[in-house]
Amino acid sequence: MRIGMFMPTMNQNWVFSNTSPVSMPEWFLAEQAALKAEHYNFDFLLSAVKFRGFDGDTSPWNYSLDSLSVMAGLAVSTKRIKLFGSIATLLTPPVLAAKQAATISDMSGGRFGLNIVTGWEKPEYTQMGLWPGDQHFQTRYDHADEYVRVMRELWAKGQSDFRGTYFQMEDCRLGPTPTAPIELVCAGQSDRGMQFCAEVGDYQFVVGKPDVESLAVQNVRLQAQADKAGRTVGSFPLFQIVLRESVAEAEDVVQDWRENMDFPAVTNLMGIAQEDLTENEESTKNLMLGSDAFMISFPLVLGDAKTVAEKLRSFGEVPGTAGVMLSFQDYLSDVDRFGREVMPLLAGS
Repeated sequence: MRIGMFMPTMNQNWVFSNTSPVSMPEWFLAEQAALKAEHYNFDFLLSAVKFRGFDGDTSPWNYSLDSLSVMAGLAVSTKRIKLFGSIATLLTPPVLAAKQAATISDMSGGRFGLNIVTGWEKPEYTQMGLWPGDQHFQTRYDHADEYVRVMRELWAKGQSDFRGTYFQMEDCRLGPTPTAPIELVCAGQSDRGMQFCAEVGDYQFVVGKPDVESLAVQNVRLQAQADKAGRTVGSFPLFQIVLRESVAEAEDVVQDWRENMDFPAVTNLMGIAQEDLTENEESTKNLMLGSDAFMISFPLVLGDAKTVAEKLRSFGEVPGTAGVMLSFQDYLSDVDRFGREVMPLLAGS
């Protein structure tokens, strides 16, 4: 089972609360968190792409680092760990994304992959005058499919004459081409989103309830789509880690965050999510409008080291799970503690 980590490249990280640990995104924090993860034998890192936050009392995600710039820096700072940067398909032309990815892949010795972000948070794009219209909620995966096809043509051949609905290439060139495969991660939870990932991705982020039965259902959905495409795609379920001396202590910490959540920010987040509640996007509602929306509705894995390790191991044993993707709150201390106390218990999983 591979162990991955969401990078701390946005303020407030993954808990929108007035009592959760606070940090501002900066290169020192990102680099130190990455080096700690590599030291403790994590397998991969992923940084998000974000251009607008949610205001409120704590202004979560109003401050963020550029995903690809961070990963380019980490390509030099790290030696072994896999690096996934995120690209917003509405903001970066596929030819530029292909060149950036090829460059960082070269810098890292072939350790780079891309997370494809199709764009559902409308205010991120209206602020720049780049929102293509609300039909994008229904067509975003068609757009992303063409986007990936252009990139892969360029990576494979260094040239593209792709002609589609959204992109038209005319003897488009890329050189040098990457010498190692650039793997792709996707995050769509709807049937169409999973179809997209099954057809073009290597891994799929999965968000759901923190139990093996729910993960098994999600993995079956993904594999059914992958079978249709004649491909194999592994899932990366996402979890919020709260590691303490006991389950009771960890639950008390989370309850304090919950009771002191940044309600205005969560309300803004929920309002944006509702924009995308189409007939085919019920998963967005489940993801963003749950009782723990202040934690981005990431399922919790909490407790002492043994409890956390056993829970993660059980997820790794679900057929179709390629690894787990973890988020923390106080990255400088939490990653150290997880690395010292939990990683040895997961050795060999």
